Amino acid sequence: MAKRTAVIDIGSNSARMIVCQKSSRYAFHIIHEAKSRVRISQNSYENGGVLQEAAISRALKALKDFHRIAKNLKCTKLLCVATSAVRDAPNRAEFLRRVRQETEINIKVIDGKKEAYFGALAAVNLLPKESDAITIDIGGGSSELALIGDGKIIQTLSLNLGTIRLKELFYDKKSDYKKIRDFIQNELKNLPTNFKTKKVIAIGGTARAIAKIVMPKDYPLKALHAYEYDMEKARIILKKISTSEVLKLKKYNIKKHRVDTIREGSAILLNILEFIGAQKIVTSGVGVREGVYLHDLLRSSAYKFPQNYNPSVRSLCDRFLINENYANSLTKNVLKLFDVLSKLHKIDNSYKKELFYAAKLSSIGVSIGFYRHNEHTFYMLLNGLNYGFTHPQKLLIAFVSLYQNKKLPKEEELANYLSLLPDLGVIEWLSFILALGKCLHKNQGRNEFDFSFENSTLHIISDKKSEVYLSAECIKELYKPFPIAIAIS
Repeated sequence: MAKRTAVIDIGSNSARMIVCQKSSRYAFHIIHEAKSRVRISQNSYENGGVLQEAAISRALKALKDFHRIAKNLKCTKLLCVATSAVRDAPNRAEFLRRVRQETEINIKVIDGKKEAYFGALAAVNLLPKESDAITIDIGGGSSELALIGDGKIIQTLSLNLGTIRLKELFYDKKSDYKKIRDFIQNELKNLPTNFKTKKVIAIGGTARAIAKIVMPKDYPLKALHAYEYDMEKARIILKKISTSEVLKLKKYNIKKHRVDTIREGSAILLNILEFIGAQKIVTSGVGVREGVYLHDLLRSSAYKFPQNYNPSVRSLCDRFLINENYANSLTKNVLKLFDVLSKLHKIDNSYKKELFYAAKLSSIGVSIGFYRHNEHTFYMLLNGLNYGFTHPQKLLIAFVSLYQNKKLPKEEELANYLSLLPDLGVIEWLSFILALGKCLHKNQGRNEFDFSFENSTLHIISDKKSEVYLSAECIKELYKPFPIAIAIS
């Protein structure tokens, strides 16, 4: 597959592009993003779906710039898909011809089920694992849903419910909300009876805008991807927005480009959530574009990453890990220490996952600068562990790495993050275990150790006795979460 790939999604409301760069077989990161509010569907729903010349002209200008970006970034592959407004347009063939002629971009028009599939493919691969859920992607012309069972995409479908469609048919005409609700409910009758779930994965711009409104102002992270909230909290806000006057939307601090379609999106989302019985909503920062990219990237592996593989972790290792042999050896010994000290720390085994990643990635900050590298690592983990982690997991991994240099964390230093973190004792023990492991690897080698815990003493026996001098000095300086003697030989 191409090292740099550009992916364009032409939706009814916006055209968006991402540029993904591979760092190894399955690892990638986004190096550029561009979008344009082309409104390709503007005034089309009142004209038999025909794309209007003004909208076509905007789309052509945006696509020309997208093509220039891909060329300037030396992308060797460009994938472009178009969804609801283009697939429903009687003049779509003419539009596709003009795009191909004027921009050299070949557009693939995908049907609603394929659109739902791409959004779900991105969600199941790039969000924390969900066994059973329904994805909802509200677009300008349609809404796509996918049923996920046992972590697999079981069924997809498309509903003729979109923000621009509702705007032109109802909201612009100041229609009564009951009439809008009846229209939505009538379309929801097309949902199969098995489309019921407690957990929903919300995809797209409307979903992100709603999540930003729901998210408390003092929430520790600003990332929307993997942000989770309760249906009861969402219900009140969605109802208020969907029935509000435009001028009263200012109090919700909605981005300017979202104001004229947020009521429509809220009405659609609220009715779907209630219809399928949702209780929890997980916000997805990925959608059709990432799904198109993954469909290409993962075509030889049944469209999923290998077991226990995380593309963000692998990408950070590829780009910033200076000595991977050291990192692997450190991680191995840190996990052994966790097990040996389990009767003392009494931490649930589930936290070994966060400890594993904290150890594996603990030295990536050195690529920025050795001094204060733990602080560099903290920032890189908070902003680089984009896929596959919940917000609490990402925070814990970052903080354990932050306190890898002998010092133990203090509650006042964590004050702004306590709502998403476990008890202070958990962070202290995980940080101490990582710091101890770092001491044992002072020589940056692939060291092997045997560990045992007897009579309140941790015994550490090295297979290379001549290489523990610096380690012994380092251990003496460690702050410990519990009185414990450490003997190394």
